[in-house]
Amino acid sequence: MQKCFRDRMLDFFYPPRCPVCDRVLAAGTEGICERCSIHVEYIREPKCCCCGKPLSDEEEFCSDCRGKSHSFLQGNALMLYDSLMQESIARFKYSGRREYGRVYAQELYRRYGAWIRRVGAQMLIPVPVHRSRRRKRGYNQAEIIAQHLSGYTGIAMRNDMIVREKATLPQKELSAAERLKNLEGAFCAGRGREVLNQLPECVIIIDDIYTTGSTLEACSKVLRGIGIDRIYFLCVCIGKGC
Repeated sequence: MQKCFRDRMLDFFYPPRCPVCDRVLAAGTEGICERCSIHVEYIREPKCCCCGKPLSDEEEFCSDCRGKSHSFLQGNALMLYDSLMQESIARFKYSGRREYGRVYAQELYRRYGAWIRRVGAQMLIPVPVHRSRRRKRGYNQAEIIAQHLSGYTGIAMRNDMIVREKATLPQKELSAAERLKNLEGAFCAGRGREVLNQLPECVIIIDDIYTTGSTLEACSKVLRGIGIDRIYFLCVCIGKGC
C-alpha cells in the first residue's frame, strides 16, 4: 500500500516498529515482522457467525451469542487476544505507540477489505473514549485505526456520531454482568447526524478489543436509536469463544 506524505514523514521521525514485539524494523519494511508473524494467531474458521470469535467445534454461535439478540448484525476480528496481543494493545493504548494503528488498519484491510465492500458500509465509526481519558492518553486508539482504515477503503470516518458521556471503569477489570452495569448510560448520540444530509444505511463500528461485546452492543443501540439499522463491527483482537 502506498503511503501518504504524512505517513512518510512519521516514518522519518518515528521509525516503524513491529506492533507485536516493538522492535524497530529494517529500512523499507513495515507491518508485523517475519519472526512475529509466525506466532500471531489470526482468526480463522470455525468462528462464531455473529461476533467472529474462534470456536473449537463446528458450532454456529459462541456461548455469548447463542440464543441472544444483538443490536449489531455481525462482526469480525483480526487476531486472537492472547498474551502477545495483550502486550501489543497495551503499548498502543497506554504507551504512546499510536503508530501501531496504521499496521492494525493495514492488516484489517488486507483480511476484510472484500467483506467491507460486500456489506456496503458507508461510514466507519470508532468507539469513543471519555474526554477525561482522551485528555490523559492524548488520543483515542479506535479513532486512529478508523482513520487509517478510512484512507485504505475510501469510506468516511466520523467520530461525532456517538459520544461517551460517562467515565466508566476499565472493562477488563469487571465481570460480564458488571460490564453491562458499568456501561449503562455511558454512550449517547453525538451531533454528527445533525450535519449530515442523510444518515448512512450501513456502518461499521471500529474498536481495538472485543471480549463480551458489551461495549459494541451499547454503541450499536445508540446508532439504532437514531435510525441506523445495518450495523457491523471490526476489531483488532477478540477473545476465544466456546
